[in-house]
Amino acid sequence: MAVQTTGILNEDTLSDFVDLQKEEFSLYMDMVAEGNAKQLYIVDNIPLHTGNTKRYKESDVETFGRLKREGEDAKKASVAIGYYKDMTFRRFAMELDITKEMRDDCEYTDILSKMTSLRHFIPQRLELDLTHRLTFASASSYVDMDGETISLTMGDGQVLCYAAHTLSASSTTYRNRVANDPIFSAGAYELAQSLTTTEILSNFGEKRVMNFNTIITGDDPNTRHEVAKVLKSSSDTTQNNSGVINPLGGESLKHIVLPQLATTATGANDSTKRRYWFIAATGQGTAGWQAYFAEKEAVNMKTPEEDVHNDNWTFGVRGRYGIAIVSGRGVIGSLPTA
Repeated sequence: MAVQTTGILNEDTLSDFVDLQKEEFSLYMDMVAEGNAKQLYIVDNIPLHTGNTKRYKESDVETFGRLKREGEDAKKASVAIGYYKDMTFRRFAMELDITKEMRDDCEYTDILSKMTSLRHFIPQRLELDLTHRLTFASASSYVDMDGETISLTMGDGQVLCYAAHTLSASSTTYRNRVANDPIFSAGAYELAQSLTTTEILSNFGEKRVMNFNTIITGDDPNTRHEVAKVLKSSSDTTQNNSGVINPLGGESLKHIVLPQLATTATGANDSTKRRYWFIAATGQGTAGWQAYFAEKEAVNMKTPEEDVHNDNWTFGVRGRYGIAIVSGRGVIGSLPTA
């Protein structure tokens, strides 16, 4: 039997829904859990009538007080305006038509109701778009499923995970990509942790501190198991002696699994990226990773409208949002090619 696909629910194409023979239908609706990737971002709800773009900008001030000698003026602190990224909102939609005959004759109203709910389209696209900022962490841009070129550079003009990010008020650079891109292990995790102690700098090149509280991976079983071993084992995972304490076991870290991390721009599987992993400082506002998700129009269903010429109903869903990442500070990645 040929596979039946259609953008309009009608009796001619979907005759199995209305014929005499009883069928059993299963709707494949198990999709990626909504909100996984959104946890990584600073959420910014934008009111209407505020334009179609927004600029997210860094600012910094020097760290240390200076000696004030007797009778001398106090030193003036320097303030720096850092890098910025401009975000443009994009609107997403999907529609489905259903004929009058199908509405009246369909025997499987529960399946028909799920087909016309349409609610998953925008959240699933959002999850993909947010995840792809990490999927393409070594790229300056990618072409999405709509043929649009999506810029991925940070405010300093470099890709997200890079060995020499620049600072706006210093010639010093910092690294947020683990050298040699190791797959996840206790040793590789320690390499990433070492970058959190040496590569977190203000725009003046002064050492700062961030709370890296999140490990991010795809759904590759081996990588997930390695993370679980490192975080939950009661003994050192590199030792045979069961009495050796695991120094990482007491850390309170979230493990966020992004099932769409190892995908192409169209959401198809890309096994070469299945072992990508990151650590990040999330849920801390501008004190953590400055990655922004801004929502202009929440997901909403259009009221079904009837075409007076043919009696078809049109179901629709809409949503509008934007994504901007100002800086690579706050995320550290390893991008091994599997």
